[in-house]
Amino acid sequence: MKSKTSNYLGRGIHKKRFYDSLTKGNLKQMLIAIKNDNDLDIQIRNNYINIYYNGSNIGKIKGENSIEFDKYYFYIEKKEKLQKDIAKNKDIKDKLEKKKLSHIKKFKNRNYKDYFADSKKIIDKWLEKNSKPERKEQHKISRNNQSSKTDYTIIDLEYQVSRKSDFACTYIPKGKEKPKNPRFDIIAINKKGEVCVIELKKGLGALEGSSGLREHWNCFKESIKQNPEPFIDEMKYLLEQKQALGLIDKQLIIKNSEPKFIFAYSYDDKTAIKNQDDIFNAKVKKINSIIEVIKLTKEKSELIDND
Repeated sequence: MKSKTSNYLGRGIHKKRFYDSLTKGNLKQMLIAIKNDNDLDIQIRNNYINIYYNGSNIGKIKGENSIEFDKYYFYIEKKEKLQKDIAKNKDIKDKLEKKKLSHIKKFKNRNYKDYFADSKKIIDKWLEKNSKPERKEQHKISRNNQSSKTDYTIIDLEYQVSRKSDFACTYIPKGKEKPKNPRFDIIAINKKGEVCVIELKKGLGALEGSSGLREHWNCFKESIKQNPEPFIDEMKYLLEQKQALGLIDKQLIIKNSEPKFIFAYSYDDKTAIKNQDDIFNAKVKKINSIIEVIKLTKEKSELIDND
């Protein structure tokens, strides 16, 4: 998939050597290890793969011997404390780097199962101090909506609209000079074969400011909605590649050329559900557009049609 007006390739593994490794080389064993681990989620980017655990990226893969792992996951304190500690002790960075190199050596030695098991332990400790409730919820949703048997099948997370694409955003937020470079939480396909751009919000604190509902709607309206055809083409390419790699059911098909925008709301534990409903519904209504809403059940984190 290539943009008609630029060199933008979009989501997908476009390098033959990398793709061959995933289908018949060493990285095929990596995919098998991921498929056999119910805690892991894999997403394809532009010529690289991200592997997620509880919303944290535990591996950016660009080839058989190319993996990135954030060394700061070994720093078991809140991020706010990190810069202060580094300023006091410059050796901290070097120590974290050594731990990272020792860790990714398992991956490069093809010990994929051990690499993922150890990565999860590292992330669990890090999340004790650096909780990411919305990312964790997003991860659960992705894991629970991987089959065409569910109302929605997720094909991508954290989709960023590129300025190089044919549907680059034209929306300029108030007080800014340049168009927004929007990122949408979830891309899914429903049972009608429609591509759905889903913005997830968890709790009332996620409804204000730059992360508010209106700004996300404006970004969608002034990017993907303005020129949906190349976006749909990109999603078809991504879907076909994920199906070829055995990551998504082969019977899933994109049938509609008009993408839908949806807000998904996940309740927090701080406020009564009725109060959250009232506030969330009022904010959606203020946008003055007909926008579909999905309310997530706490038990399953499943995207379920309102029909």
